[in-house]
Amino acid sequence: MTNDFKKPEYKDLSILVIDDDVMVTRIVEHILKDMGFEDVQSTLYPKTGLALISDSENMGKPFDLVICDWMMPEISGIEVLKWVRSKNMNLPFIMLTARATEDAVEEAHGLDVDAYIAKPFASNQVQLKVSTIAQRILRSRHADAE
Repeated sequence: MTNDFKKPEYKDLSILVIDDDVMVTRIVEHILKDMGFEDVQSTLYPKTGLALISDSENMGKPFDLVICDWMMPEISGIEVLKWVRSKNMNLPFIMLTARATEDAVEEAHGLDVDAYIAKPFASNQVQLKVSTIAQRILRSRHADAE
């Protein structure tokens, strides 16, 4: 069985996964690596995620995408998204959550979330959403290079 979502150009993109559930983090990492992403970092702690995002921006090697859980004990994924948007970062953001209510979706979209994946999810759901955003990033880079 082939992976239709695997692309060699994904190796140059950097992704941060933030989820307090180690199993979800490992599953998402595995899916991303199967898609060809080589630079995948993860953390179980949202405050560490904020520091990683900030550090990557300060070093001039920002993440290309953040995949973040909504419900976490330290701070919520929506707070992470608010922080990212408050810093005027044009950082694509996928929200993972078991909160699949209409109000939750509207709140996330009001903060310019790029995609929303409801838990539990199938690997092809993650692949499709990540692939769509990755292709958009790559198209933008190619347009900027011309």
